[in-house]
Amino acid sequence: MAFKKVKLLAPPTDCLSPIEDLLIKKGLSKAIDSKFVSTVTRSPSVAGGNPFQVEVGLIFGTDLPSDSPVEVLRVANRVPLMYQQGGCLLTKSIESVDWKKYGLEHPGGRGVPKGPAAILVHLASTHVQFTSEAKEALSDNEEVFNEIRLALQEVGRGLRNHKRKSKQREKALEKFELVNVILPEISAKCSAILGREEPDLAPVITSIMNAVFSEEMSEWDSNEKVTKCSIKLFNYTSRPRQYTILATWPEREGVEIVNENIEGRREARGLRKWKLETLQPSENLEISFSIDGLSKGDWTQFDVFFRGSGEIIGAMKLDEKILEEIRREEMAAIEEEMVAAEHVADEVMGSDIDDSKDLDSAELDEALNSPLGDVSSETTVVEGIEENGAEDSETLNREEITDDPTNSTRQSKLFEDKEWSGEE
Repeated sequence: MAFKKVKLLAPPTDCLSPIEDLLIKKGLSKAIDSKFVSTVTRSPSVAGGNPFQVEVGLIFGTDLPSDSPVEVLRVANRVPLMYQQGGCLLTKSIESVDWKKYGLEHPGGRGVPKGPAAILVHLASTHVQFTSEAKEALSDNEEVFNEIRLALQEVGRGLRNHKRKSKQREKALEKFELVNVILPEISAKCSAILGREEPDLAPVITSIMNAVFSEEMSEWDSNEKVTKCSIKLFNYTSRPRQYTILATWPEREGVEIVNENIEGRREARGLRKWKLETLQPSENLEISFSIDGLSKGDWTQFDVFFRGSGEIIGAMKLDEKILEEIRREEMAAIEEEMVAAEHVADEVMGSDIDDSKDLDSAELDEALNSPLGDVSSETTVVEGIEENGAEDSETLNREEITDDPTNSTRQSKLFEDKEWSGEE
């Protein structure tokens, strides 16, 4: 127990080769028609003195059987593991999670869960512990097991939020369609019987629905080579609403947001926000933007959050504590990059100083023969002439005197004074 509390210098983790989130999403989406894709890349950790990193991807699709066990994809150092699934550490980690509370069937809490989903688990490490020389399955390791389990729980929470949001949206849509079909029929019949004009049904529908709806959409535009995104808001309440809408996006080098119809601002890394004007009752509003720098299938879904009073069906209220934690992690990463850059600069400057002390005679001769050395030699000659004074100036030949601009000026003055003209 004491060794676990002692802080030791961790081994370097830049030797690991993760697949990365975008590639996992792209690969899973191409293989399976998906409604939801979530990926998690854990921070590098150490087990037995060897660095390792865990990546997990979960896809919830429509073309997979709902009454069969989920498809398990096991990968170690980017190499798929095809055999001995039951005795592998990666499979045991999946079986240890209670998937029932995340929206998948898990009879008895044992074995692989059931549902139209696929789970990918990737372990990147400098020393992967296999059960045998055949390298078909991974052996038990407590540190690796716990990391995989935490990653699986995180993607499970994303699946649970997706299913909850989908159910809310389906119920609201069903209610909205019923109201829009039944009320106009009732209004038309009553107006015909009473011989009056049909009333405006918008306030009535608003009072019945009494909710604000959000609907997000993203699609690939093959002509402009961008991913077009939109967020639509519908205010079916009896009073005005004012919100700040936030959305996730794949912020990285070479990727940018373009063509915003409402100007947004950066809230944190991978999080964009738009402050909206007052949304009146029965009014709808759309936020549209495009993401440039991606390929088809790189990014297909995004999460929508909001700040404001009340609830928005289809969006989640922003947790300010989580946002503050994201900002702290971002600042810590920036500080680490600055320290690393300063360290590299110090090493470069130190090596330059050391190299300058190691010039041998050949390098010194080469430096003197360079154009800079010629300038130094000429400067030395001129300084020697100035030190010797006028006595040495008499030894200069006529060409040197003519070429010297100072002497040329002196000659012109002498001719003007008739010192050399021969006239008395």
